[in-house]
Amino acid sequence: MGVRSRALIAVAVAVALGISVPVSAVSGAPSSRHAGRPALTIDGAKIYVDQALAKQVPATVRKTGLKDISYNDTPPDEFVSGGALQGQEVDMGRAVAAVLGLAWHATASGAFTTFIPSLQDGRFNTSFTSFIVTPARVKVINIVSIYAVGTGFAAKPGSRVTTVKNALDLCGDSVAVIEASAYITYMNSISSQCTKAGKTALSVHTFPSEAAAELAVEDGRDQLYSSTATGIAYIIHQTHKLVLEPFDLKPQPEGAGVTKGKLGAVIAGAVNVLIKTGAYRKIMHRWGETAFMLKHSIDYH
Repeated sequence: MGVRSRALIAVAVAVALGISVPVSAVSGAPSSRHAGRPALTIDGAKIYVDQALAKQVPATVRKTGLKDISYNDTPPDEFVSGGALQGQEVDMGRAVAAVLGLAWHATASGAFTTFIPSLQDGRFNTSFTSFIVTPARVKVINIVSIYAVGTGFAAKPGSRVTTVKNALDLCGDSVAVIEASAYITYMNSISSQCTKAGKTALSVHTFPSEAAAELAVEDGRDQLYSSTATGIAYIIHQTHKLVLEPFDLKPQPEGAGVTKGKLGAVIAGAVNVLIKTGAYRKIMHRWGETAFMLKHSIDYH
């Protein structure tokens, strides 16, 4: 077995174990914009270093690579299974790092409330973890859109007399959501609509994890669980403990949180390379999210 073969096997094992691996360990430095061996193969897509974009990466990030913090329990976007962090956004993060010729260092965490502060203080420079674009968030971090998805609602089977077909059908209900999420703002807005219509306001209860919010509905403490439509559909498919309600709030751009500065534009450029080459579609298809794909990524800042 040659040196090259042993190196590739070592890298494959490291990637499978979730260990950060510099792209240089996998491929040589291509001499043109898209040349040489693929830096990585993800979900059947061969990812190449884009030399023009790689040159635009801030010097500090070239040294550190992408230091990412991702949520550990939001399938199919990002979750831990068998001790490994995986999911659609995890694969997108790895692919973006490969396009930019960077190492990928991912940390899984259930403390979502710490993610934005960690991006602000520089402990992490990215968070590929389904950040919904909101004005408040883009004041303090950049958000690079990866897909657009609506907000869904799920109930315990047989627990409702009527289905939820519009916002006012939620009046008087109690809804479980993850703490620090944009869903809190959405639910409060619907609650205001309820009171203006002369109906009972919505009760919003927050939980430290998606699993805890789901459990609150399963055991009857709350009537509805709200999260991304993709996430809820995936959970229902896996557990069959909840049913999806028809109402789906207007899809919003979601994607990776990025430390303020020039890095956001470079990452958006890398996502657009993945879109153009078809790698993006393969990744989204792998995780059943082709219905939510974008034609172009934007750096919201």
